[in-house]
Amino acid sequence: MKKSILILGVNGFIGNALIRSLLLDNKYEVFGMDLFKNNLEDLLEKKNFTFFEGDINIGNEWIEYHIKKCDVIIPLVAIATPNVYVKEPLKIFELDFESNLKIVKWVAKYGKHIIFPSSSEVYGMSNDKKFNEYKTNLMVGPVDKSRWIYSISKQLLDRVIIAHGNQNNLTYTLFRPFNWIGPKLDSLKNAQLGNGRVITIFINNLLNNNNLIIVGSGKQTRSFTYIDDGIDALKKIIENKKNKLNKKIINIGNPNNNVSIEFLAKKIVEIYKKKYPKKYKGKIIFKTQKVFYGDGYEDIPVRVPDISEARKLLNWKPKYNLEKSLYKTLEYYTSKQ
Repeated sequence: MKKSILILGVNGFIGNALIRSLLLDNKYEVFGMDLFKNNLEDLLEKKNFTFFEGDINIGNEWIEYHIKKCDVIIPLVAIATPNVYVKEPLKIFELDFESNLKIVKWVAKYGKHIIFPSSSEVYGMSNDKKFNEYKTNLMVGPVDKSRWIYSISKQLLDRVIIAHGNQNNLTYTLFRPFNWIGPKLDSLKNAQLGNGRVITIFINNLLNNNNLIIVGSGKQTRSFTYIDDGIDALKKIIENKKNKLNKKIINIGNPNNNVSIEFLAKKIVEIYKKKYPKKYKGKIIFKTQKVFYGDGYEDIPVRVPDISEARKLLNWKPKYNLEKSLYKTLEYYTSKQ
C-alpha cells in the first residue's frame, strides 16, 4: 500500500518542487491544498495526486479529514519575506503561527507523523560560527523590532510540537531550511514590490535594468542551498522509518555556499552578464536598513548551518555549489521573460 502524504501549501516554492519529485517515484498517494494552482496545472491529472483549491483558514473540514486519512503531514503554509515581517507582523503571526497551530493539534489528535518546516531564522543573532540544532542558543532582538515575529512564531511552533511529542507521543521531524533558492522561489511581481527574498529581488532588478540594492553594509552572510538539494534531504526524511527520525531536528543547508550579500550581488551580475554581455546597465548601490525597511528591521549578520545531523541521520550532503545554484535559478527567471 502506498504511503499517503498531505502537503499544505503545495503550490508554493518548496511544495511544488516536492510534489513533482514525489510523483516521479510513483510510490506515494499525495493530497495537496493551496490558494492557487498556477504552478500545478500540468500535474492535476496525475492519478496519484489530488488537489484541493482552498484556504488553510477556511477549509478546516477538508484539512482535518485528510490529516486523519494520511500517514505524513507536511504543512508548508507560511509567509517568509522580510518586508512583510516589518510591515504586517500580525499577518505573519496569524498565518505562520495560529493557522499552523491547529494543524499541529489535529496531527497530535490523530497520531500522525508531522514533518514541519522550522526555519534558520530561529537561530536569530547567535554568535556561533555554525548553528547547531541542539547546542546553539536562540537569540533575537528587542520586541520593538517586528522583523523577529517570524523567527519567534517558528520557534514557538517548534516548542509546541516538541511538547506534544513529550506529552502526547506526537511523532515529528523538524527541518530547518537555510536560504533555499531555485525556480519558482518568488514571483517577480512580488519581488518588484519588495515582497521577495534577496535573490528574486536582485533578479527582478537585473531583468528590468535597475540598480541592485544592498541593505546595510553587505557584509552579512547567508548560506544558499539549491532547491534540488533541499528536496533530496526532505525526501529522505519522508522515506526513512519514522522511528529513526522521530523527535529529531535537522538543518538542511549548504555551509560551503556561505557568502556575503555584497559578494552575492556581484556574482549574480557576473553570471547574468556572461549570458547577456551588453544588456545590464545598472549598478550595485547601498541603502541603510532604516531607509529600505523602516524602524522595525534588524539584520542577521551570520547564518551558517551545522549539517552533521543531516549527514549522520540522512546520509545526505548538498551537491550544488553557489555558481551552479545561481545559474540555474537565474536561467529559470530569464526563460520566463
